[in-house]
Amino acid sequence: MYEKSLELLKRHKIKLEDGLKDNEIIQIERIYNIKFPNSLRKFLTLALPTSKGFYNWRNTKESNINFIKYTMNEPISYISNMAEEIYWCDDWGKEPEEKEKIRIEIIKRLKNAPKLIPIFSHRYIPIIPDKNPPVISIHGLDIVYYGRNLENYFEIEFGNKQQNSILLSDVNHITFWSDIM
Repeated sequence: MYEKSLELLKRHKIKLEDGLKDNEIIQIERIYNIKFPNSLRKFLTLALPTSKGFYNWRNTKESNINFIKYTMNEPISYISNMAEEIYWCDDWGKEPEEKEKIRIEIIKRLKNAPKLIPIFSHRYIPIIPDKNPPVISIHGLDIVYYGRNLENYFEIEFGNKQQNSILLSDVNHITFWSDIM
């Protein structure tokens, strides 16, 4: 598993370090208060991409930890500040008429949204019970699926597949994040 993904990364001259060991993963999950989805955990035990744009989970320097934490929080912060710009999801029920009530409700939903783990640049994988969750791209309020799973994401980001080839019916729903796409 992930042989094709690793070959794509190698073809793009992505620097790959040895995969993370179990004790490193435990330490990383503690530092960032996260739990890697099974797919990302498995991939990162095979190899750790460290080229520009990737996140070096092994680097425990304070500046790197702060950078990764900032990146994890960036979508939440941006959406909190721009909550009035979010389109109301019909599945949430009747849209409040007052902008302030909309903002409050969106921020409440955002607080209950799954945490996001950065993979590459502004591509994230959510922490959900799914063993192989989808990958999403978040740039400001522009949020789209960027892979139905981790392998599909690497094919799109570094291979010949197009992002618009993703069949939405094949992608698992992510609470809140899928709702505001």
